[in-house]
Amino acid sequence: MVAGIGSPVWVTGGLAAVIVVLEGVQHLYQFQEHWITYRSTAEALKHERYLYLAKAGPYVGEDRHRQLAERLEGLISQEHAKWTASHREVSTRSEPR
Repeated sequence: MVAGIGSPVWVTGGLAAVIVVLEGVQHLYQFQEHWITYRSTAEALKHERYLYLAKAGPYVGEDRHRQLAERLEGLISQEHAKWTASHREVSTRSEPR
């Protein structure tokens, strides 16, 4: 791409090196996986909100506020546990052996 427009070889090589480093960092810190986990949790929370507002599913009855708190806490705890586990995995991979 860059070599095709007549730029010096070192520019093309430098850009390739930067891309390789950025891809390595992205893979190491799992930005894409964290984003997918975040979005799935956000959608699950939205789903709970709609059920709560409609007084449907587990939110039928007197204890709907307690049910909402328990279910939301469960979703958030699951996401936090996944995030913590992935960061432990990253730190063990990056420690010298």
